[in-house]
Amino acid sequence: MKKFQNKYRIKSTRLKYWDYSNPGMYFVTICTHNFFEWFGKVVDEEMILNEMGKIAEAE
Repeated sequence: MKKFQNKYRIKSTRLKYWDYSNPGMYFVTICTHNFFEWFGKVVDEEMILNEMGKIAEAE
């Protein structure tokens, strides 16, 4: 028996002809259980980083 039986599969959102190994800026979306704020908070449309957020930003 397959664990999720393709229940959570979505079509790829990647551009078909783009080489993602090219240098550039990319956005990463992280969804967490119960919307836990791992990296800080957004206050007045500004991201306020906590310690873990500062580490992620530096890396």
